[in-house]
Amino acid sequence: MDIRQLRYFIAVAEEGNFSRAAERLHMSQPPLSQQIKALEDSLGVTLFMRGRLGARLTRAGEALLVRARSIVNDCDSVEKLVRRVADGLEGYIRIGIINSVMYGPLPRTMHLFQKRNPEVEWTLHELLPDRQQEALIRGQIDVGFACSSTEHRELRSILIYPQRLVIALSGSHPLAGRRCVTLRELAHDPFVLLNTQSPMIRGILAACVRDGFEPRVLHESADPETVLSLVGAGVGISILPESLSTTPRENVAFVKMDEQVMNADLYATVRLDDSLPALERFLALLAEVTDAWRRESSDKRVNEEGGA
Repeated sequence: MDIRQLRYFIAVAEEGNFSRAAERLHMSQPPLSQQIKALEDSLGVTLFMRGRLGARLTRAGEALLVRARSIVNDCDSVEKLVRRVADGLEGYIRIGIINSVMYGPLPRTMHLFQKRNPEVEWTLHELLPDRQQEALIRGQIDVGFACSSTEHRELRSILIYPQRLVIALSGSHPLAGRRCVTLRELAHDPFVLLNTQSPMIRGILAACVRDGFEPRVLHESADPETVLSLVGAGVGISILPESLSTTPRENVAFVKMDEQVMNADLYATVRLDDSLPALERFLALLAEVTDAWRRESSDKRVNEEGGA
């Protein structure tokens, strides 16, 4: 017994006639009759009483019809589901993030993706970049977003957008009105930083040492809001991804950093051998949203500089 035979059986049962069932199935009658006979032989029962008036179900046939419809419907549902998953229209995406990436185009992308793809579920997992890579290799997440790329041979990183680092200062800081500041000029300031275990922050600390000073870190937090609140209160200064400067903050000034070798470029890291259609659709939408976001940010900066 196979699914094709069950489809043939249902057609004959519903039409009550082999000829009409064959027309409905776009086939000739002899092969249809052979398939029904093969189904009866495999089950060891008679499914139809055949006569001049057509084909009438036996009690065994009536019992099979109920289950056959259920089985065929289930198979149709599975086929539809598999096709939709293959097209990226259903399924799930497990996304690893660092908190700072939620200040760029990623949240807007998630909102649009959810509206356009309601059958695709996604979950967020807050993980530092190193932990993201471990989770990717173990199959615990499908993509990780961080301000660093991978060197692991089982993974690959995709540049989402280039991004500068900026210095966050309280509005009353002597350097707050400057257009550009060097790291060395911050040597005597206390620092309030994002998690020092992240590659980006480790790079900042290493750059300070190269410039001749060991930064005094008063506090570190995984939450950018905590960092910015402390900066605004005058507790210390911070160095952050530029995306965090796109929203005005009370008593916080953002100044460009004169350090060409340092950046906060955003990368999406995925498994090298994966092909996840839903994720590909998500990343394609992210590219569109990112282009619009960067244009908006650029226009905003031009307007602000023009009005200054």
